[in-house]
Amino acid sequence: MWWTTESLTVTPVGLRLDGVDLVQLAHEHGTPCFVYSARRIRHNLDAIREAMPARSLIQYAMKANRSHRVLDVIREYGGVGIDACSPGEVELALEAGFRPAEISFNASMLSDRDLDAVVASGVPVILDTLSALRRYRTRVPRETPIELRFDLVVRAGYTSHLAYGRAKFGFDLGDFKDVLRAAADFEVVGLHIHLGWGLREEAAGAVDVAFARLASLARQVPSLVWVNVGGGLGARYRGADRPLSLSRWSRALHEHLAPLGVAVVCEPGTAVVSDAGVLLVQVNTVEQRRGVTWVGVDAGHPVDPCPVFYGIPIEIVHASCPTGPAAGRYTVVGHINEASDVWAADVELPEVGEGDILALLPAGAYAASMASNHCLRGNYAEVLIDP
Repeated sequence: MWWTTESLTVTPVGLRLDGVDLVQLAHEHGTPCFVYSARRIRHNLDAIREAMPARSLIQYAMKANRSHRVLDVIREYGGVGIDACSPGEVELALEAGFRPAEISFNASMLSDRDLDAVVASGVPVILDTLSALRRYRTRVPRETPIELRFDLVVRAGYTSHLAYGRAKFGFDLGDFKDVLRAAADFEVVGLHIHLGWGLREEAAGAVDVAFARLASLARQVPSLVWVNVGGGLGARYRGADRPLSLSRWSRALHEHLAPLGVAVVCEPGTAVVSDAGVLLVQVNTVEQRRGVTWVGVDAGHPVDPCPVFYGIPIEIVHASCPTGPAAGRYTVVGHINEASDVWAADVELPEVGEGDILALLPAGAYAASMASNHCLRGNYAEVLIDP
């Protein structure tokens, strides 16, 4: 049971999150239901903060999970800002009680509408196109502080299409001096990079290369106040996964960036909330056809598109008897009228019956925040447990 934590535990009567019976909770709130652990979120923030240099800042990537209760936990934790990637996220962060100075606006291919909104909000910006630099200059005073994002031509991520080097993000590394000249009317206070989503342990070498290149760029900008290593810290989605360890990431930060004497900023999302969340669903169908035992549940890919559209695996756990002996192999599917709406195929589970509650995990990151209302099947509940 690789997925257990000090918050998500197994008892003789079933699965519990911070001591709360998840089967009972599913019946109280209905399914599908996302359940989040405030304790686990704080634990993850503690671990990231401890791994960072003395001068550092965490900017939580709210696109991972923008639940109001989750944002409350992060704001109340203290000393953590917000990485927002749209004017709507900026507005939500302000509504959640974060001050403009605690929010960073980080997006690409910006419209005039986007720029007008972020200027009105007073939130600092990260820019990565000459077009945005040119248009932002007409909207703000000279020497306004800005941050510049660069593509360091380093690719790393959970899968190849989640590795962002040579992607749409960031100025070309070879254009560094030209970009600084184009930004001469601003005060460049930060340099930003982003390698990819879900960094694995085997990406440690790529992280070293990227942080060394970032340090080299930083030494050429006298006005620099911080360097921003973006997001990418991942989580386990199956037992064999080996996410980049915080200790290895920390060594790279301390070796390459701490000696610069500027603050180090990171933008974690997945590493903060992924294993703090569980999706509870109810079985509505158990049926054998064509040699397959199909288990239908009351949630499909509109509620969490990551397994279907990103190929990110999800663990299926019987909430009432998570340690029960395997009774057979099942294919667990949702209720969307599409053949691709499959949570997991040919998985071993204890005996499953109609009406049972299954837990899909981890489900704290990029699940509810990416949900749609496709087929008008996008309804779900969200519950935060905060003992």
